[in-house]
Amino acid sequence: MTSFELEERDTADARLRLVEVSGELDLTNARELEGRLEELATDERVLALDLNRVLFIDSAALHVLFRTARNVGDGRFGLVLEPSAAIARTLEIVGMAQVVPMFRDPAELTPADAPS
Repeated sequence: MTSFELEERDTADARLRLVEVSGELDLTNARELEGRLEELATDERVLALDLNRVLFIDSAALHVLFRTARNVGDGRFGLVLEPSAAIARTLEIVGMAQVVPMFRDPAELTPADAPS
């Protein structure tokens, strides 16, 4: 089983929960990833995943991101990116940007009408 870590980072905006993801996301840990994301999405804050330290992502983990976006809904899920070229290309190919907002700066992610 490959490993990954989720670490919540402090932000100046109380409406935003920024979580840094690191390691490899694949079939061996997709269920754990999904469970952890479900736990993090239990309040009204916008859940933003920082994928800067993700080294690998496969289709199982991509499905987790799509399902999380659907389940969280209401513009409360986004990705903050400065990933490797391979990860960025993978996300582009699967059309992630058409479903999930993607930004380079977490401050851009919090919508003006997000719950306070």
